[in-house]
Amino acid sequence: MEIKINYVDDVAVIGINGELDAQSSPELTNFFNNEIAVNCVNFVADLQGLAYSSSAGIRIFLGLARDTRQKGGDLRIADVQPQVDKIFKLSKFDRIVQIYPTVEEALQSFSSSE
Repeated sequence: MEIKINYVDDVAVIGINGELDAQSSPELTNFFNNEIAVNCVNFVADLQGLAYSSSAGIRIFLGLARDTRQKGGDLRIADVQPQVDKIFKLSKFDRIVQIYPTVEEALQSFSSSE
């Protein structure tokens, strides 16, 4: 798994490439915890390059959504590949976290929610 970060205003856009499973999930958890520790509370997870996510990945995103919301921020998901989107819908994850077709739309949603 590869993680890239880019900041757009006060939103951290996190590009996640590869596969997200029980083995790789601790790395992503630590990454998000480090960002939250420096007061970043708005995230867009760009999943264009994420080929697979197990339930461990869903747990990470649920935890991130909870943690950011407790601090006044939020998580948006963008550009989900069909095989990952299927897992999100089966688990009803898409009812908890907003999913957008593009990173740009996810970023715009932060400015329209203020």
